[in-house]
Amino acid sequence: MAFVRGLGAEWTVPRACADLAEAIRALIPGGVGGALDGAGVGVRAAAAVRNGGAYAGVAGGPAPVPLRGMSIHQEWIRADGVALAELAALGLTLRVADVLPLERAAEAHQRLSAGGLRGRLVLTP
Repeated sequence: MAFVRGLGAEWTVPRACADLAEAIRALIPGGVGGALDGAGVGVRAAAAVRNGGAYAGVAGGPAPVPLRGMSIHQEWIRADGVALAELAALGLTLRVADVLPLERAAEAHQRLSAGGLRGRLVLTP
């Protein structure tokens, strides 16, 4: 949470909170105007959005049902070298936990399943 606050977040909630929407609504009564879901929590994030708000998911998985007049956008992740080059030119800072050869994909999967990583695992050919 300290990392996210360092990026400018005004409010944060613990990752392992029992009810994400309830924790957010305790900070922002009525819910947030929009949610950008990069973690793939779907309905848990959408439930924190107020009536008429917006939800955008940027991870694979089904999009939440557009309840309470919400607009829903689901962007499926796919390989796109041109778009990645454009993002790289913006100077985005990425957190990489480790770089592994493709032969160690099973290990990478186990580490992701175990949780607790700070950053992403990158598999290389």
